[in-house]
Amino acid sequence: MPQPIFSRRVMLLAAGTAIGASAVGWDLFAPDLSATAAGTYLRPCGSVPISSSWQGHKNRNPPSGEPGTDYAVITGTQIQAAANGVIVDRKDSTTTATGRYLALRTDDGNYIRYLHLQSSTVPLGARVTRGQVIAYSGASGFGSETGYGPHVHVSLWIGGTPLQLGFTNSVDFENYVEGGPYQPPPEDPVPLHKSTKYTWNVVIPHNSWMRIPVAPGSIWLAESSAAVKETGDLTIYLSATGVTKGFQVRVLAQSLNSSGAVVSTSAQPVLEIPATSATTAGSATFGEYSLPYFLSGPLRLYAQIRALNAGIKVHQVLVKKNYWQS
Repeated sequence: MPQPIFSRRVMLLAAGTAIGASAVGWDLFAPDLSATAAGTYLRPCGSVPISSSWQGHKNRNPPSGEPGTDYAVITGTQIQAAANGVIVDRKDSTTTATGRYLALRTDDGNYIRYLHLQSSTVPLGARVTRGQVIAYSGASGFGSETGYGPHVHVSLWIGGTPLQLGFTNSVDFENYVEGGPYQPPPEDPVPLHKSTKYTWNVVIPHNSWMRIPVAPGSIWLAESSAAVKETGDLTIYLSATGVTKGFQVRVLAQSLNSSGAVVSTSAQPVLEIPATSATTAGSATFGEYSLPYFLSGPLRLYAQIRALNAGIKVHQVLVKKNYWQS
């Protein structure tokens, strides 16, 4: 079943600041101003949580410059075309609030933009079919790969381009998807909780990524399968000594095939932990890395650490997470 909006478990990934309209492209076709939405559009990543609705974008102060629907997915998630159509605009840089994006002119005359991409798989001018993978999700924007929390922003205009109708005059994409919009749940389910503490006492290699154990013989933070989905938020707490410059932490997502073999690995945003100011010899630096997530299909998460100066020793790893399975 699709994850509903407005539940705590789906309000995990912040939508970030308002979407800008400073990066605009061009349209290969004149608009059909009599177009109407088909009502059978595909959501970009299937039945995944919504972190910020179209109305939520409108309600911001100031309102979003390009209201749309934010779908909460980890970086590297496949994005499908909502309908048959042609790619009429593509931006491959992380600059401006939009980051990388694709624009699709659907055959029914409407216009859809997918923002904050990690990468695109189709060229400008390509004809695509409904359900075809056209991009991978990211968090790009403001000149960075991590300008936002990971998500896909989808904007829809009926019968024209944003240049003709205005960037703020998008409509609610969820009103035109197959099966209709998500409905709020009757009540918010109580999450499961898991906490692990691991005494590591290992010196971290300088400038080299190293996997972080969470328990003896285990590195996995979260896992899902073809039958079980998992939505949650996890936090990794680290205590280290010998930190004069700092260290970095990141979480990676592995996609598996039906045999359990790794198909792909996508890194989530990197967090840098600086040395504690005014430290004395032997004093500890504490790091905290938080990640909301949604896993569907054979996927699993693990963390890595990289030392920015030699001699850093991590003493303890504490992981806490609240999660729901469906």
